[in-house]
Amino acid sequence: LLLPPPPQLVMVSRVLGVVGKWDARREDSASAAAAELGSQLAAVAGGGSGGELLRRGWAVLDGALGRLAEDFAAEAEGLEAKCLLTRHSFEFAGEDGCRHAYEHEGRSFADLDCERIRAEVRVAAPVLAAFAERHAYTFARRLATALPELALATEPGSVQVKLQLTRGVHGCAPCHYDTSDSAASRQATFLIYLNKGWSTDFGGELQLIPFLEGAKNLEPSFDRAVLFLSDRVLHRSLPPRGLGLEHPRWLLTVWIDGLAVDRAAPGGQWGPLLQRLLAPALYAEEYDQALRESLPPGDAQKALLAAQASEARSLEEDEELAEMIGDLRKIFAERALVRLASCCSPWLGDPVNDVSSVAVGATAAPGEDRSRPAGRRSAQSRSRSRSRRSQRS
Repeated sequence: LLLPPPPQLVMVSRVLGVVGKWDARREDSASAAAAELGSQLAAVAGGGSGGELLRRGWAVLDGALGRLAEDFAAEAEGLEAKCLLTRHSFEFAGEDGCRHAYEHEGRSFADLDCERIRAEVRVAAPVLAAFAERHAYTFARRLATALPELALATEPGSVQVKLQLTRGVHGCAPCHYDTSDSAASRQATFLIYLNKGWSTDFGGELQLIPFLEGAKNLEPSFDRAVLFLSDRVLHRSLPPRGLGLEHPRWLLTVWIDGLAVDRAAPGGQWGPLLQRLLAPALYAEEYDQALRESLPPGDAQKALLAAQASEARSLEEDEELAEMIGDLRKIFAERALVRLASCCSPWLGDPVNDVSSVAVGATAAPGEDRSRPAGRRSAQSRSRSRSRRSQRS
């Protein structure tokens, strides 16, 4: 009885002591908050073909979690204080032909879903761990019920949760889609910002770039939730500025798989697969600028810029795709003119609702279907035959 307890017993006692703080009342409260959040976002997004999410690809809700956001933020700060975050890292092909590893000093994370969470993270952040294990699924089920068009999956393993922290000059992310070769079933992305005291002049906005539409910058204000379609909304985070360089930018991300990935939206002319295929060429300048801002000068930046430019160039050198890219650039320019005119002339209507018919009508002949150009292979077969040539950061 006087001997010290074995280390295994000490660890079990610590786990039980921390988990015990997550009592039944808080469990019920968190579950209710997740269900309510799903309902609120579904109401904002709107069901049916006229819904905001389905129409433009994204929706925003402020004050999403209330007290639960405070708990999340406190645990996030605790994880950083205990050095339990992992540096964002990737590999790239150097000029010597070898693979090299790179760790990003301005980006770190903690995986929270059951398959990947570390034991010490679960102990240090029981509220976040419980959300990832149970309440994120409650949220996904409520969203799936309200938006059946998305065919969201809610079985175990279909929801992934990650806590992310960015800070400093290069504390931002380059242009990317959340649906990719390594996440082919990803349908919806849900973000909630946990950085307290964020000011408008700090920068660090989330930039959404819906296909052929103007970019939308969203301030990462505390307890703001953003929901968007993973397979069709190009996005990046802008670099912080001023006092924002030293301010932590916390982001809780929930990815939800679905069965409607790459399914064209009602009335949509360009499917998500085609959008992702052509984006590196259509938005080449945006890709280049975002990558330069998200990585310091060096071998990693140089290698990724070269791979990115090579991908865009290969698209431009394909005769069929080059013609399509040229047509889309004309449409994009015309839509930009319509948006500019609508700012000066309110009676032109809402550009989000009206610009599509105006811009496409100006470039397509009567009865012409831009979604399947005559004599061209389908974008889906072309995309599947094209291998990815770089490891994105």
